[in-house]
Amino acid sequence: MSDVWERAYKSDNAFFGDKPSGFALNCINYIKQNKVKRLLEIGSGHGRDSLFFASKGMEVYSLDYAPTGIALLDKKAHAKGLTIKSQVFDMRNPLPFQDSYFDSVYSHMVFNMRFSKDDLHFIFSEINRVLKPQGLNFFSVRNNHDKFYGKGVEIKDEDGVYDINGFEIRFFSEKEILDLIAKEGFKMLWMREEYEKPVTLYLVATSKQK
Repeated sequence: MSDVWERAYKSDNAFFGDKPSGFALNCINYIKQNKVKRLLEIGSGHGRDSLFFASKGMEVYSLDYAPTGIALLDKKAHAKGLTIKSQVFDMRNPLPFQDSYFDSVYSHMVFNMRFSKDDLHFIFSEINRVLKPQGLNFFSVRNNHDKFYGKGVEIKDEDGVYDINGFEIRFFSEKEILDLIAKEGFKMLWMREEYEKPVTLYLVATSKQK
């Protein structure tokens, strides 16, 4: 999974750009209103959103599968005088944090990677574990209205996953999202569809039920 991202980050150290994502900008007011102090980003890439959240005064932790992405994040954080606690990490393992440690967990398009459905349920159960009661879980995913949905080569035994130019991408239906969060103990706060060139996303905000 990391090889394709290692190549992408090495060829372009601002693969997604340096400005915060549209999703991070969508979330920031809600994050401020709920007085989030400690935030974990899963799948931080080269860190544009982690850097943005840290610049707003939050204690930010960042995990990513690609060593090059984490190295770029660390370099940019140092240049900006920001402290971000980052590490290379495979999200299919238990999260390296104690229970109820974070006010919020955030991820932008990371669940579109080739995780199995069992992997996704495990990751969401781990997010639930490390969140404080009523903690916030923000995530975005490419959906089945995306113009690339159904294109490329469908991966056998992985419904909704397609190989598109070497990137294995999972596309989500609304029902799949609702089923996933309900089973893993989250309450829906809001979900909306948004086009973020060149992809179509569901932007989702949930809270831990207990």
